[in-house]
Amino acid sequence: MPVISIIGPKGGIGKTTLSINTTAALTRMLGDSLNHDSVCLFDLDLRLPTISSILESHPRKTFYDLFETLDNKTYQVDFLQSIYRILTLFQAYLNKDIDSKNAQLQKSLALYKNMNIELFHFSEFNFGNVLQEFFLERGQIHTVKHIKVLKQLLKKIDVNQFKEIIKEQENNSRPVADEFINYIEEYKFSLLGGEVPILGKRSHRKRINEPAFLLLFLEFVNELIGRFKYIVLDTPAGGVNHLSSLMNSIDQVLFIFDMSNSIAVNGSIDALHSFIDYYEDFYEDYKQGQLTGLDKAYVNRMIALRGEEAVTEILSNKKFGIIFNRCQSPKEISNCLDQLREYLETLDRYDEYKDRIHMVGMVPHHKIINITNNRGTLFYDKDSSLSKCINLIAENILTDNQNCPTLSNTNGEILQFLQKKGQGSWASRFGRIASSLS
Repeated sequence: MPVISIIGPKGGIGKTTLSINTTAALTRMLGDSLNHDSVCLFDLDLRLPTISSILESHPRKTFYDLFETLDNKTYQVDFLQSIYRILTLFQAYLNKDIDSKNAQLQKSLALYKNMNIELFHFSEFNFGNVLQEFFLERGQIHTVKHIKVLKQLLKKIDVNQFKEIIKEQENNSRPVADEFINYIEEYKFSLLGGEVPILGKRSHRKRINEPAFLLLFLEFVNELIGRFKYIVLDTPAGGVNHLSSLMNSIDQVLFIFDMSNSIAVNGSIDALHSFIDYYEDFYEDYKQGQLTGLDKAYVNRMIALRGEEAVTEILSNKKFGIIFNRCQSPKEISNCLDQLREYLETLDRYDEYKDRIHMVGMVPHHKIINITNNRGTLFYDKDSSLSKCINLIAENILTDNQNCPTLSNTNGEILQFLQKKGQGSWASRFGRIASSLS
């Protein structure tokens, strides 16, 4: 079940376009083995998912609905369960069933004093007003003996009814994957991700930055990754960003190199370098047992699910690929390759990565601009030479890059490979120049 992450240094360089068309090409190449669980295109831009709108295919439930459900789990159910524990122990103390030295009572007092109440929806809960008052009294509660101040307030809460409400909330706190996956019959692949309504954007973005919420989201993603044969992740501009822990699940990272101008090329090379830096730091911390926070929590859960050997295998054999987009001449690609080699040499990393960075494919500038402007983002099968460019990318994914040249190959060998599936005058001209450079 290969997981392919398509990454770009910034927005607007064709990352989403290539993600959509690569997914379409994968489905065609799987042929008779294709089924609903073969290929999934996953829009990982949590802040501004666009693919469902582009393809005019809207799932029953979108990211917003998913986050509402996870929010209920993270900030409602977990919060209520903690409160229930506090209430029962406080009342046990007030009823003299336990004394002030009880260890669980001491822990409950510490929890009460330190709970984050900002994200709990008091107004949506039956005992919301009482609970809000309960937490307003925290400033007066310094020791166990001060709990007596809360006696009259606690009488207003029926603990048994409170427990029944928690059970109801729990039933609505687990997302059902099938409700969020949209199988598009026309394109023969599944889609995950969708729009966030304008009125929901503020709370939506606030949640994304909460580690507890993200961990639940990553667990949901991980369940889905195990379901499909191939997962194509359309990642946010700049890379995995706040979803850095997905490093554990990604088998291959495909970098979109924007060849439209020298500034774009420099930005693409720098993005690759930044990702390598991050990858090395992450992997080193993993080996040394020094991961922290969300990364540590997610890795531990991955190990529990897959085993340490499998997680180590994914991390140690991470593949890197390059797709040259908006190419205008073969000379630009040659110059880019030379620049990338020089860059890695300067960093003393060329020998380490020359055989790990694969040249996966290329798309010509005038073709992709014309076709997307006139016929929409999904151009696969609408233009034969473009389709064959995308076919090459899909073939390399299916063959695990076995036939791909790497940075250690000559420029001529790389150029010859990149144009071999193309047709038409542009590709023919590209091929002749490539041969002359060999």
